[in-house]
Amino acid sequence: MQAKSSQFINQFRNAEGYQYSHNISNRKKSNILKHNKMQFSTFSLSFLPVATVYSFSIHSSPTAVVTSLQSSAANVQEIPSKPIYDPLGLYPKNSLERTNGLIQSMENVETSTKNGPVIDPLNLYFDKSEVDSKAIMSVSLPMIEQPALLDGSLPGDRGFDPLNFSSNESALQWYRTAEIKHARIAMLAAVGWPVSELFDKKLAYLVGMKPLLMLNDRVPSVLNGGLSKVPPLHWAAVLGTTIALEIYGMTREETASKTTKYIPGDLGFDPLNIARFSSDKTRFQLLESELFNGRLAMLAITGFAAQEWWTQNSVINETPLFFKPFNIVMEQILDAGGSISV
Repeated sequence: MQAKSSQFINQFRNAEGYQYSHNISNRKKSNILKHNKMQFSTFSLSFLPVATVYSFSIHSSPTAVVTSLQSSAANVQEIPSKPIYDPLGLYPKNSLERTNGLIQSMENVETSTKNGPVIDPLNLYFDKSEVDSKAIMSVSLPMIEQPALLDGSLPGDRGFDPLNFSSNESALQWYRTAEIKHARIAMLAAVGWPVSELFDKKLAYLVGMKPLLMLNDRVPSVLNGGLSKVPPLHWAAVLGTTIALEIYGMTREETASKTTKYIPGDLGFDPLNIARFSSDKTRFQLLESELFNGRLAMLAITGFAAQEWWTQNSVINETPLFFKPFNIVMEQILDAGGSISV
């Protein structure tokens, strides 16, 4: 009885194993069929464009096929319509942008009046076809082109205008008038500054007034202080004189501009008739001399103010060689132990 039951159990296990293996084999076959179907579907999809073109070519002419392919290629590589700037030369020579003329130069130069897009003051360009040989460089700044209105016709003109103040003729006239006014004031100040430090005390004691000089014989100024000690009558006289000169200058400019070309700063003041009996060349040189001395005076008066503020000493004592007799200079040097600069 026991032997039969074990035989029955073994037969049942064998039948169950066969069923299990049969199910596995069926699943494998099913997966293989699915995989084959997927491969066939992928192959069919990849072959579909070729079959479409082939079927289209059967029913169409060769010219239509070529036209269709060209239009599809044009859709893939669209040519931009806006200009492209390539200062580093990154686009190759055979690119669509270069062959269609879309690469433009960064320099905006009218080629009708000049024969090159760039200027080369340092002679760095090897290809001279790109260089503008007709450009006139500035005398004061040779690395930039001379401004159009600064052609040397004005006295003192050396082509120096890095901030483009001479953008138009009226602006140039206004700035030149302001420059000559400041130049004349600076020349008066460059003389009056050391003279006041030399003679203010002597003249004040002579008329019984209190000197206006600050400590160490420094004149009153914005940086030195002491402007509040100046009598109000002096400021009134200075302001009145300035207003009168401005009104006279504006009237003369309006009158002269209607008849002849007005020279900026021309007030008609020539008591010695120097300009009247001089040639045009000599008159031009005199105007340049006035302007050059005025520019130097503007630098000098700025240096006076900065020097006295920094050293807390007057310019006549700081550099006595320029303002005092030689014997007094030597006495000051010996008394100071050689610490005074000459």
